[in-house]
Amino acid sequence: MRQQLPKPPDSGLLNAARFGSNPRRFLEGVQSRFEDLVAVPIPGRGPLVVVTNPRLVHDVLSRPGEFPRVAAGGSAAMIAERGLVQSEGDLWRQQRSIVGPAFAGKQVAAYADTVGRRTDELAAEWRADPGERNVHAEMTTLTIRVASEILLGDDIGHEAAEEFHGWMQTAGREFEFSPSTLAPEIFSRPSGEFEAAAGEIRAMGEEIIARRRETLAAGHGDGDGNGGENGDGEQRDMLALLLRAEADGVEMPPNQIRDEVLTFLIAGHETTALSLTYAWALLSWHPAVRDRVREEAREVLGGGTPRYDHVRDLDYTERAFREAIRLYPAAWATFRSTREEVRLGDYVVPSGASVILPQWSIHRDPRYFENPTEFDPDRWLRRKPQNVEAYFPFSSGPHACIGQAFSLSGATLALAGLVREFDVEIPGDALSDLRATPTLRPAGPVTGRIEPAD
Repeated sequence: MRQQLPKPPDSGLLNAARFGSNPRRFLEGVQSRFEDLVAVPIPGRGPLVVVTNPRLVHDVLSRPGEFPRVAAGGSAAMIAERGLVQSEGDLWRQQRSIVGPAFAGKQVAAYADTVGRRTDELAAEWRADPGERNVHAEMTTLTIRVASEILLGDDIGHEAAEEFHGWMQTAGREFEFSPSTLAPEIFSRPSGEFEAAAGEIRAMGEEIIARRRETLAAGHGDGDGNGGENGDGEQRDMLALLLRAEADGVEMPPNQIRDEVLTFLIAGHETTALSLTYAWALLSWHPAVRDRVREEAREVLGGGTPRYDHVRDLDYTERAFREAIRLYPAAWATFRSTREEVRLGDYVVPSGASVILPQWSIHRDPRYFENPTEFDPDRWLRRKPQNVEAYFPFSSGPHACIGQAFSLSGATLALAGLVREFDVEIPGDALSDLRATPTLRPAGPVTGRIEPAD
């Protein structure tokens, strides 16, 4: 039997303002009050539908034709408009088939091994110069250099990685949710600071593509062999696959390769860098958990460089990371839309709705997790993550995160390789001001004191 979409009390305009002002608090409120979903009326447009039932969340995510992604527009389109995380339909299927091999098989091992090597380099820096550091910036530099090397065949280097972190901070401020978020057609003019940052990001993408064209034309893969080759010496990094498809006559929209490069330069590092930052904070606040990670890391890694082969034996470290992204999912919500009336469970979602699938509030719902606000890595010993419907940090369905294996293996090795040697002490209020942008970002630096461990 068809049911009416439930609505919250108070006016739609007031609730829209509440969502824009503090999305996480708003989502926690509706999560505790509504079993399946809630429709917030928005004056002058379709409702904001928040899905609170994990079963219905996965139903939405399994039906991209009926619940399409929200198209990149306004400021977001100034960076990338049609990358794999934005595209739909035939274009998405074409691009997914081209780049898929860059995220599977030996490429996962290559990514993890590169994380291990870069982690050793970062540990040497920390050894030489301990003390206070911006942990988020450190994790960004680590992950973006690995992503650029493995996905694009081009290590952008330490200085460019630091610049990129600054541009991303600017983008985060531009994309931050506010009461005007639900009326982008009115409040859509980008700031001059963001326009400059977006221009720098596009220019970096063009430079990376030009260099990769040159190296491939000269018959080279990359300088140190870490871009990824198959058994015949054919390059398997994402950019090489895209350039090869272009050379083979595959038709793509204008600037499509640049869109893919920038999409993965950002998506390939940002959520992992944020997740590692939040994991460091949680380990600092839970020293008994940190001690167990350290004990396991020293036993498995010894004094050697972390490698992909170590991941399977770093069980507790991986559980600690999985638990960190339950409590602080960098992808705090997934966004979809409707273009026509669509049935969802016992409800009908109207055309023009904005649909929110909130990892943040579902991951903290006591209906689905015992002691939901407690940092307990061993909950993933009692339950298998893939069997927990209410746990979806990498989304699900056809558009689930293509880099999930990269993120899990890389983050596990990075934590193990650094916790083995260091304590990172982070103040207890360091995550008290998190801003909802397309990802969940700290408002400012996350400062940690790096100290050699006993």
